[in-house]
Amino acid sequence: MSESKRAGLALSKSRYLCGLQCPKLLWLRYNAPEEVPPPDKSSLDIFEQGHLVGDFAKKIFPDGVEVDHSRSFEYGLTQTEDLLKKRVPIFEAAFKAENCYFRADILVPSDQNRWDIIEVKSSGDLKDVNNLDVGFQLHAAKKAGLDVRRCYLALINKNYVRNGDIEPSKLFNMIDLTSSIEEFAKVAEEQIPKMLETIASNCCPDPGIGNHCKKPFRCPMFDKCRSFLPERNVFFLYRGKELPFQLVNAGIYELAKVDVSGLTKHQSIQVECEKTGQPHIDEGEIYSFLKNIEYPAFYMDFETWMSAIPMFDGGSPYEIIPFQFSVHEIAKEGSEPKHTSFLYDGVDDPRPAFMRALMKCIGPKGSIVSYNASFERNILQKSSEIYPEFAEWFKSLKNRFVDPLLMFRSFAYYHPQQNGSCSIKKVLPVITGQSYDSMSIGQGMDASREYFRVTFTEDNSDKEKIRKALEEYCCLDTMAMVDIVGKLREMCIE
Repeated sequence: MSESKRAGLALSKSRYLCGLQCPKLLWLRYNAPEEVPPPDKSSLDIFEQGHLVGDFAKKIFPDGVEVDHSRSFEYGLTQTEDLLKKRVPIFEAAFKAENCYFRADILVPSDQNRWDIIEVKSSGDLKDVNNLDVGFQLHAAKKAGLDVRRCYLALINKNYVRNGDIEPSKLFNMIDLTSSIEEFAKVAEEQIPKMLETIASNCCPDPGIGNHCKKPFRCPMFDKCRSFLPERNVFFLYRGKELPFQLVNAGIYELAKVDVSGLTKHQSIQVECEKTGQPHIDEGEIYSFLKNIEYPAFYMDFETWMSAIPMFDGGSPYEIIPFQFSVHEIAKEGSEPKHTSFLYDGVDDPRPAFMRALMKCIGPKGSIVSYNASFERNILQKSSEIYPEFAEWFKSLKNRFVDPLLMFRSFAYYHPQQNGSCSIKKVLPVITGQSYDSMSIGQGMDASREYFRVTFTEDNSDKEKIRKALEEYCCLDTMAMVDIVGKLREMCIE
């Protein structure tokens, strides 16, 4: 890095948080940004959700003024100075000190010419990283000459229930961080000069891989930084948590070379399967699972979405809303499945129509087979609480669920190509040879995103194509369970 660039270095809040997580990531962001992968779709969804939440937070202060950053950051600084003199709430106020800069989500005038900083988050829970975030802002604001009275974190109120128009003041919980935030401002004061030295260095630091790769967020460089590992590596270890990092630090890279003596029962089975290349099959446990399926059997799967901002009356933030189901009914063992599907087409609450259609589809007796059945069961319970006309029907279903996931989590069946996962996306190909690879929509998050896009936004020119893809995806989810159970039955017969 040239001397002129070094002299002009200043740290933004986001880069500061990068530096706290990993010095390598920080260095790359400034010196080789092309090396850092762009945000994935899930991350972009989170960003978009954050923008939406931020807009509602601004409505708490109707006389507030937003700083125009469309021209340049410097223009934003000038406009911020003008607005500070007017003593009005300011959105996206810009501040720059000698070696750091940031934009405050909301700045509210207080007494004695002081100001309150409000940082808005789309989460409902206070996280450690939030203190570091606001601590940086307090440090930079003071350096820039702002007299700060209090610091707040505006979090989503998960207990808020919508009734009519959204009430922004009730949508958020204001958490006062003032009493503890000074220590995090001191952390910023200590760390910023060190980070600037790191950025200015001609050599990229290499701290190796470790727990910092996933805390507080999964690092975008994680896959690149562990690319030195063999394909069949210790990060496939079932529920390994911190153990893979410990193994790598001990020089153990291959899953097959892990000593089973310190592993859980399931991890030991996984490593033995890795060594032999053969699946582990507990026919007795599989048979017990199959005996629990009563006919007619209804193989059922839902697709859902959730939003920080409740869209319908009676709804709460991040409430899971079902919009689609697929059911394959098998009248008796060995008979051909009958398929029924539902995909809501409207912009109001899909749950009444969803529940009515499902009532017609699920018979009064027989098992309801769902992969991770607690998910579907909880959705039905919540829907029947909001729409009590379905409560009695839901009670009749509660004890009929059978969950194949529980059997796979017990490792009654495990194949090394599951790579430590019990997801149906991993189980289906190893048992049946089928997969989701050819699907244009191949994951639940994709289904949620695409349904929301073509239903609630103007970006919907491909609506019919997407709806067809959604039907195919949800259908495969339930047919996959039918085929998996069929193959398991063949194993027991053999």
